[in-house]
Amino acid sequence: GPADIVRRVPRDETGSSPGTLRAAAALVGLETLGLLAATVFFAVEIVVADADDRTRAVTATVLTLLGTVGLALVTRGLAQRRRWARAPGLVTNLLVLPVAYDLVRGGRWYVGGPLLVLALTVMVLLFVRSTDEALQE
Repeated sequence: GPADIVRRVPRDETGSSPGTLRAAAALVGLETLGLLAATVFFAVEIVVADADDRTRAVTATVLTLLGTVGLALVTRGLAQRRRWARAPGLVTNLLVLPVAYDLVRGGRWYVGGPLLVLALTVMVLLFVRSTDEALQE
């Protein structure tokens, strides 16, 4: 039953997930909030956009909302030590890399630089030994 599942998940000495996994979950949560902010921005664009731009704003709102929900599920999965959450967390951050790079190259280093650091940090945290061990069990 559920009690058996809880017993099978090893904890560190403090009884919680390793700090690396908690940090990865927190940073993916931060990315989720960023995507939520983009969703709100696009939703506002639906109201204020010209008729020609409204379709684009609706499409962007729907896509970013779906991404926000998906990333929120990944955040929750990491927080709950679910192995499946690592792959979408990795893929999401691999997709952030070229976007961040283009922002830096385009002169928006103040946005692209932190995004680049964030994505690389999450990817490292997802594969350090303590995170790997916590997600394997």
